[in-house]
Amino acid sequence: MASRTTGLRPATAALCATALALLTACGGGGGDEERKGRDGAGRSTGSPVVTPTATAPVARGRGSALPDDLNGDGRPELGIPLPSDETLGGLRRIAFVYGSAKGVDPAVRTVLGRADLGLPAGAGWVDRDTGEMRSVTTADLDGDGFADVLATATKERDPAGADRVHIATQTLPYITWGGPEGPRRGAPATALRLTDADDGLAGPRPLTVGDFNGDGHHDVAAVRQGGKDFHVLYGPFGRDGRAARTATYADPLGPSGQIEGLYADTIDGDRPTDLVVHAQGDDDQMESALLRAGPDGLATTGRTLRKGNAIAFGDFDGDGKRDVAVADTGSRNDEPGYGTEPPDVDHSVSVYTGRAAGTAPSPIRIPALGGDVLAAADTDGDGTDELAVPLSTGGIQLLTIRPDAPGEIAHRRTLDRTVPARVDGREVPGKQRAVKLFGAGDYDHDGTDEVVLAWGPGPLFARYGEKPRRFWVTDGTDDEVVFTSAPYGDGAP
Repeated sequence: MASRTTGLRPATAALCATALALLTACGGGGGDEERKGRDGAGRSTGSPVVTPTATAPVARGRGSALPDDLNGDGRPELGIPLPSDETLGGLRRIAFVYGSAKGVDPAVRTVLGRADLGLPAGAGWVDRDTGEMRSVTTADLDGDGFADVLATATKERDPAGADRVHIATQTLPYITWGGPEGPRRGAPATALRLTDADDGLAGPRPLTVGDFNGDGHHDVAAVRQGGKDFHVLYGPFGRDGRAARTATYADPLGPSGQIEGLYADTIDGDRPTDLVVHAQGDDDQMESALLRAGPDGLATTGRTLRKGNAIAFGDFDGDGKRDVAVADTGSRNDEPGYGTEPPDVDHSVSVYTGRAAGTAPSPIRIPALGGDVLAAADTDGDGTDELAVPLSTGGIQLLTIRPDAPGEIAHRRTLDRTVPARVDGREVPGKQRAVKLFGAGDYDHDGTDEVVLAWGPGPLFARYGEKPRRFWVTDGTDDEVVFTSAPYGDGAP
């Protein structure tokens, strides 16, 4: 099975004073429920909260084709962002928790910061004093079987350049090359070559990875500065950071459309990965365009999808063809009538089924759902992906759609997890105890996916899912492991 993390938000979290404390609960236990071996879900699962205090050695693999396998053992890693407390959206470090034969192992992790990744620092670079990064993702760009780390950093333009383009900063992508020993720490990162020296990316938007021509080489998609166009850099990449070829897609959302983000299908062998281009909006639900992939790369025009700010790819009806799910996450910019929309519009999910461009039927709409993240997970290994959807009333549902009766749900399961009333000696208000969907992946490489749920203290997580701290990794029924990340701090080295 491929790692399934499509639809994740660019996450933010902070960390304790040292990297080794990453997954350690520095504040002691989480209350009576944890001491009794409960996960806070209101039922006993036999999975007490894990708080490892040291990092175990990382096993060395022989290489794999996964975009998120740092040690090349054929199992993906779970990425956990560790943002700064100092600025909103600033990323201090990124933690990679390794997959193993028993699933995610919180005792085996790699923690990387700006200096570890070799990102440029010093005069002229934004966030040089805080040590923050803009975004981090992974892909095996050179095809050696070990995932490389892609990060962005922002520099200040010189006054002449700023006056000329009316933009004072420039965000640029960099590669920290991987290998049998993991990401190469400390050496200067390699600049990912764009079309010209003055080109840059659109602010902190994450880079998106896929295989957009199905040749088995990992590719990178990035929104250009200005937000109207995007690049696709087709692999393989040389160690000089240059792609095999680069294509620029102009105005995929129309002449006046601004791009909020790019969502790619999961890399799985040599299957071409489609791409969704999502429009930017001021907290409103926005439309998207689906660009199909083929041997020549992405199509230049696409199918318009409904408005909705959560997106995921998968085979949700089991017909062997890739589907796209789009969800209304419920956020509104206080426009008139936003609170009176019917259930089939507000907090609903639409699934676009079928692979052939222009021939897919009308989308299947599932009402009365909510949340800002979707994920695909095949938890029973039957080849049909379950669509993991947060409920507006709390909890997560795993849904599959009947291929012989479009619009009907074939299977439905609910995952409920809550945290105890007291965590780390502090009371948790009832409205802040529910967990959120974080993602999914086959972290033990057994052919079935696990679903990852997360919780963080305070109203920021309750509302936006920011700064996750506690994680549940479940097979869709029982928990395989429950663990905590480091307490939030200033993130200083």
